[in-house]
Amino acid sequence: MNITVNNEQVAFVEGKQTLQYASVSFNAGTFPNSLNGNLQVTPEDGISLTSSEDDIKAAAKTKIQALIAEAPAENAE
Repeated sequence: MNITVNNEQVAFVEGKQTLQYASVSFNAGTFPNSLNGNLQVTPEDGISLTSSEDDIKAAAKTKIQALIAEAPAENAE
């Protein structure tokens, strides 16, 4: 799985800079079983303003895998 951290959105909350989210893009698999997209990784996913790029990628991978696991199975008849 290829994951790219594109940017981070920060804001000042009560005078302190806080992370709102990190934007990532990803692609995995090969056609016809491939998946690509963009998502936001938030502090609720375990990242913070001081998280490294690798930390953000790991949190994104966990979030992507959870989303895939929630997807309904395709009915193969």
